[in-house]
Amino acid sequence: MKFVNRVYELKRLEKEYKDRTAKLIIIYGRRRVGKTTLIEKFIEKKESIYFLAAQEPEQMQIREYKQALSQYLKDEFLEKTDIKTWPELFLYLEKTWPKNKKIILAIDEITFIIKQNPSFTSYLQRFWDKFLSKTKTKLILTGSMVGLMIRTILSYESPLYGRRTTDMLLEEFSFKESREFMKNKSIEEQIRHYSITGGIPKYLLFIKETETFREFLLNNIVDKEGFFYREGMYMLTYEFNEPSTYTNILKAISQGNTKLNEVANYTGIDSRRLSSYIDILINLNLVKKIVPVTAKAEKYRGAIYEITDKYLLFWHKFIQPNRALIELRKKEELLQQINKNINKHTSKIFEEISKEHVQQTKEYRKTGTQWGKYKGETGKNTYEIDIVALNEETKEILFAECKWQDNVNPEKIIEELIEKAGHVEWNKEERKEEYALYAKTFKKKISSYKGKKVYCYGLKDIEKTLNTKKQPSHL
Repeated sequence: MKFVNRVYELKRLEKEYKDRTAKLIIIYGRRRVGKTTLIEKFIEKKESIYFLAAQEPEQMQIREYKQALSQYLKDEFLEKTDIKTWPELFLYLEKTWPKNKKIILAIDEITFIIKQNPSFTSYLQRFWDKFLSKTKTKLILTGSMVGLMIRTILSYESPLYGRRTTDMLLEEFSFKESREFMKNKSIEEQIRHYSITGGIPKYLLFIKETETFREFLLNNIVDKEGFFYREGMYMLTYEFNEPSTYTNILKAISQGNTKLNEVANYTGIDSRRLSSYIDILINLNLVKKIVPVTAKAEKYRGAIYEITDKYLLFWHKFIQPNRALIELRKKEELLQQINKNINKHTSKIFEEISKEHVQQTKEYRKTGTQWGKYKGETGKNTYEIDIVALNEETKEILFAECKWQDNVNPEKIIEELIEKAGHVEWNKEERKEEYALYAKTFKKKISSYKGKKVYCYGLKDIEKTLNTKKQPSHL
């Protein structure tokens, strides 16, 4: 897999490696996010044993791990000895493991081992406490089953709790980082592809230089044998034993049912039970809870929920409801349906990219979406603003709207935006206001409107910023 960025993560791992004491490093994150590639990059030219666990019976796991250890240690006795349990293997290593040698011991997809034997973490904890913690070994444990990693390794109830020296939740790449996989495409094409793949390295590798966006959809998305067709199902069955409830919740949200009561009505799940399911999806970083940027999250009632994983959002919008068309190989018919609605989907992703741009170009501490109610001539009305950015110290505020359109007329949108901004009750008497518009292109650009500072950012402006501004890699 192509290695891109992960600068912060590599620096953190190198810092742990340079320390002379034993280290227990936990790396976790959803499938395809690049955990294995990160480990492979880190252990290059270092003394290391890498073991990738498989979904197979425990005896086979032990046998294969024993084989990897015996090859590294050049231990013929270990290779030929019949070891049937993990405690037996760890006891043998206590007698033969080189204590004063700096070695990386990496177990990739440890959750496969835990699923076969939940007591494995207890065995590993005893091995760590009694022996490994007193060596110079750097033990790395990774897993893609995020929920299982949290419960069995990171939680207070885990036998390994308190032993880890660092843990990393490996997240998807930002749009800026994802562009490294699409260098020969226009920024508009990059955004279209990113709206489906998100920043998942494995998905980004399917984007070919010579393919148009339409060809990408035909070959990978709407094709019965295409990689992405069943990926949405695999993701949830990988994480949940019974994924149907979570699939229904994600489908509800993807169809615009973003409030708790709307999801409950759509799925038929009682609101009290629904909250616990959504909390799990939030912990797995598949869904996020959103409140107005000016509101206090702990006190606000009426939050909305969004799917954070861009591919899952796309899959539940376009693929899951139309699986019959794919099974019948009616690719063109499904492609027509996607083309009718893809701009609405992409516009939401464009809004996220615009928020990234605000964070890169402006000194605002908090960026989000704003909505609320106000009294009008016809009674209670509502307003919504795509982006609002705040700086509590300087009392500066930016209001922005995003339009995934060409030849946008900025004056009309700014007029409406100024009116909506007047309903935002945040330091009204002393705040300094700025306004911004994001679009593919504009009929004309303006720098002010009725005395208000205005920024107009087209795709070329965003591209210029992405090419020149440094953006830190995230955990």
